[in-house]
Amino acid sequence: MPRTQAIKIYQAASALQQNALVDLWELDLRPLGGEILRYCNIVNELGQSVVWKGKTYDPHPIHADGFEMTGQGAGNRPKVTLANVLGVITGLAEKYDQLVGAEVWRRQTYSQFLDAVNFAGGNPEADPTQEIVSKYLIERMVTLTTENAQFELSAPSEADGSIIPARLMLSDHCPWAYRGEECGYRGKPVADRFDMPTNDPQKDDCSHKFLGCKARFGETAALPYGGWISVDKTLT
Repeated sequence: MPRTQAIKIYQAASALQQNALVDLWELDLRPLGGEILRYCNIVNELGQSVVWKGKTYDPHPIHADGFEMTGQGAGNRPKVTLANVLGVITGLAEKYDQLVGAEVWRRQTYSQFLDAVNFAGGNPEADPTQEIVSKYLIERMVTLTTENAQFELSAPSEADGSIIPARLMLSDHCPWAYRGEECGYRGKPVADRFDMPTNDPQKDDCSHKFLGCKARFGETAALPYGGWISVDKTLT
C-alpha cells in the first residue's frame, strides 16, 4: 500500500486520544493445500465477528510476542499462540504437517477505520486503505496442548531467496522529512533533535532515530519509521 494512502493511520497513531488498535490475523494454508482462516481477538460493536475490507475475522484468542524490531544481530523470530478451541488447531496441525510453511498475515488498523457494518449506526470514517500489513511464515510448531498451540514465525526473506532492494540501508536513521508526508506526525512538540524532551515549538525536531519515532507515536503504534532497524550495519 502506498504510504501516501496510509497517512491517516499514522496521524491516528499520534493523536492525543486514540481509538483501539485492532490486530487482524490471516492464516493462509493455501501453500499447504488448505484455505485462508481469518481471526481477531475482539468482536465488533454488535458483538459479532469483525469485518475488514469485506472479509470476516472470527473471534479467536490469539497472543503474539516478539514482534519488536531490533537493529542488533539476526532478524527476530516472533511467536503466535492460538487457543486450541475444540481441538481445531490440533486437527489443522495433523492435516497440514504442523502448519510449517503456512503464511501468517498480520493486519493492523484503528477501530475508527473498520467497515461500516461493524457499527449500529454505520461508520463514515471507514477506510480500507488504512492498514499496516506484515507477512510471516510458520517456521516450526513450538508447543501443542489441549489448551493452545504456539508457532515460531520467520520473515519470508529468510526463506524465499528475496533480494534486498538496491538502495542505501541505514539501521538507525530515518530519511523522511520530519512532519512531512511520509513521516505523518502532526502532534505537539515532544523532543528536540537530540531526543531531549521539550514542549518548545522552536526546539521541536526529530533525531531521525527509532527512539525519536517511538517518542511521538508511542511504543505499540504502527510506526512510519523509514530506517531499516532489522539490519545490524549499513548495506547498499
